[in-house]
Amino acid sequence: MARCLICNSPTDHRRFGGRFFYCPDCDFHFADRQALPASDSGTGYGTDYYKRGSSSLDWMFRMFTVLEQKRIQSVVKGCRRVLDIGCGSGWMAERLQQHGTEAYGVDTSQAAIALASEKVDPLRLKCGTLMSARFEAGFFDAAVAVHVLEHVEDPVAFAAEARRILKEGGILLLRIPNIASWEARLAGSSWYHFDYPFHIAHYSPRAVTRLLQTCGFREVRIRFAVTEYRQTLLYSILSALGIPLPFWLKVALLPLQVVFMPLACLLSLLGDSATIEVVAQK
Repeated sequence: MARCLICNSPTDHRRFGGRFFYCPDCDFHFADRQALPASDSGTGYGTDYYKRGSSSLDWMFRMFTVLEQKRIQSVVKGCRRVLDIGCGSGWMAERLQQHGTEAYGVDTSQAAIALASEKVDPLRLKCGTLMSARFEAGFFDAAVAVHVLEHVEDPVAFAAEARRILKEGGILLLRIPNIASWEARLAGSSWYHFDYPFHIAHYSPRAVTRLLQTCGFREVRIRFAVTEYRQTLLYSILSALGIPLPFWLKVALLPLQVVFMPLACLLSLLGDSATIEVVAQK
């Protein structure tokens, strides 16, 4: 028995081989902390992870990254101070800074902060969690967290702190995997975004809306037409069939992506995408 991390309701529903609890009230999945590997710290990405970009598949990653940078910029356009939560190597903070924004960053990885400090003023970077950073209340016009929430142990504390540091009317933008997507349901624990034990919480649109509304955010909007990770639909189908995906096979399957990427886009137009964007206002 556990208590939901969003609504505090008791639940004894388990999924994914018992490793996750499920709250039917919130449609929220959260890892059983007792079942996590002892070595897990939630911050297992090192310098090599943040320096991706040399493989023959990384053209796809770079293409999507540029598109998503432009999209995020459009959401926070006109915001003077923007915090990049989980800033990684500083790619987003750097782009925001280039367009006149006063960009700040926080990340739990020392390796990430070291790389980000080469792009952004180190005085605007902090190593730690959003909660431990203790930014000034009402300091930011917007906060962006791209694939961070799925790593967070206490989502209510995270959302409440994000709200505290935003000005009245400030914007919070989240990007998260969508556990309710067809892709996730098909592949289960073999899903690309399952990524256990680094991802310790999984959200549906209903779950993340409930979380943000619980913490006082308003006008919560879900966007399914997110460009990133369109290539994972094919991977999820193969994983569901029990086919392993070594790097050489991903390269060999590139011609098939001509079919599956447009299919992934079609699913997003139907409100069913593997990743979602959430925008809420304080």
